[in-house]
Amino acid sequence: MSIEIIDTRDGFQQIIKDFSATLYPQHPFPNLQCNETIDENFDKGFVLYINNKPAAMACVINNANFRFENEKTACIAFYECIENSEASHTLLHTICNYCKKQGYKHLVGPINGSTWNSYRFATETITDSFLSELFHKDYYVNQFEQFGFKTTAEYVTQIDTKLTIPKVSNDVNEDISFRTLDVENYEAEIKKIFAFCTEVFQNNFLYTAIDEATFLKKYKALKDLINPEFVLIAEHNGETVGLILALHDFYCKHEKRLIIKTLARKSSLYYVGVAQELSAKVVKTALLNNYQCILHAFMHQNNASKNVSRKFSGEPFRTYKLFQKEL
Repeated sequence: MSIEIIDTRDGFQQIIKDFSATLYPQHPFPNLQCNETIDENFDKGFVLYINNKPAAMACVINNANFRFENEKTACIAFYECIENSEASHTLLHTICNYCKKQGYKHLVGPINGSTWNSYRFATETITDSFLSELFHKDYYVNQFEQFGFKTTAEYVTQIDTKLTIPKVSNDVNEDISFRTLDVENYEAEIKKIFAFCTEVFQNNFLYTAIDEATFLKKYKALKDLINPEFVLIAEHNGETVGLILALHDFYCKHEKRLIIKTLARKSSLYYVGVAQELSAKVVKTALLNNYQCILHAFMHQNNASKNVSRKFSGEPFRTYKLFQKEL
């Protein structure tokens, strides 16, 4: 075995694209991480070779604002590996040694630079991949755990197959209005959503800020996938106070499925009931459009939106883990 250190982001991007073509030769969808642009805070890439052929790889991303337990922390990102425990252990050991020498106290992953990018591993085999879910090998969790990574957060995607609309006990204040996304003014709308998300997500676990230009770039890529009927905005005095963003699951061929990607409201008690009302409106629209189920994607186990999903018949669909290792 040998390890090559890659100094350039473009160089590592090409290597992981080539490796993924051999690692996932039959995968039909583009939700492989090789298709995600590597974060600009790329530090080093590490490629392990067996008999001169790539067998495992990952990179370190140095997000200066990323902290775990308020200490200097590196992100381990774009991890791919064959099913070989020695290869995995050697790669992870090399990366840990490098990060320790650079003064990092923790290594967190998989996280491709920040929580605005792809992160976490599914804990079971991904047999029914959905849009926005990263596809990867089912043994990655075991490789991280066997090396000594500890679970630092758990997430769940829940599925609502009943599409029933329960009675919501909290009445929304009458001066809060609801509307769909104005696609004719898409960029202006996304700028409002950026300001809202920056405020409501800033206390989320491992949150780091991104600039407006980066956010706009991400959402411009989603424009052709968005149906404005499924992007609902709650407003109070002209200000965004709640948001639900759902996408049609273009990967699902056996049923018509919707994915709730974002559900949030401002924390003030004045807006109690807004999230439930947004969810109810999306369920009603889904029924009118003959959807058969809804996925509530990637909810932190402690997230309030998980409770909303339970109210709307949400049952576990898939679980995920995020790991950390003290250096």
